[in-house]
Amino acid sequence: MMTQNDLVVVGIDVAKDKVDACIRTVTERRTFPTTASGRRSLIAWLRKHQVGKAVMEASGGYERVWAKALRQTALEVRIVDPKRVRSFAESAGRLAKNDKIDAEMIAWFAETFSEAPSQVEDPAHEEIKALVKGRKSLIDLRARLEMQKEHEVPALVGKAHARLLKKLASEIAAIETAIGAKIKATPAFAVRAERQRRPSPSAPRSSRACRALPKRPH
Repeated sequence: MMTQNDLVVVGIDVAKDKVDACIRTVTERRTFPTTASGRRSLIAWLRKHQVGKAVMEASGGYERVWAKALRQTALEVRIVDPKRVRSFAESAGRLAKNDKIDAEMIAWFAETFSEAPSQVEDPAHEEIKALVKGRKSLIDLRARLEMQKEHEVPALVGKAHARLLKKLASEIAAIETAIGAKIKATPAFAVRAERQRRPSPSAPRSSRACRALPKRPH
């Protein structure tokens, strides 16, 4: 059986519109676009080189779609704390303070610390975070429309704004209901929510939902 130290490792540097990947053991580097085709190409490339583990930094959420695609192929995926990778690179004398971490450095870190802590895969957590984020974006949109009331606009525009505000209120309420139902349906979240002090009536529901989310390890 192949041990952790025998696994071929790929380091993946994730950006918004692409990823850079590096397999140090075979001195291979490739760049793949953030598209379905790009993910398929990455998977095919990793299979070609018999990669057993993929390691990437937490990158503002851009890493999630890549991690999900790789996990679906039964590949071991670790999402590590960027601070640990940077500290490793600096201690090895390979990185100045403001230098960017690249895929090769991530791969080297992964080879050196094969059991480095990783974010736990938690679909329920991710779904609630996405709902909370979606709710916030709708509230921001509502606030911008409300500000338009301070200025004179044509009657037709005013009526359109009124319809949009009514629709937004309905959609925000629906998302809040979904957040509450998701928390109740997830034991860990429900227990945490019960332990929270009752918030003031003015506290936004999204804040309550965020407090109900367990902290995730990095």
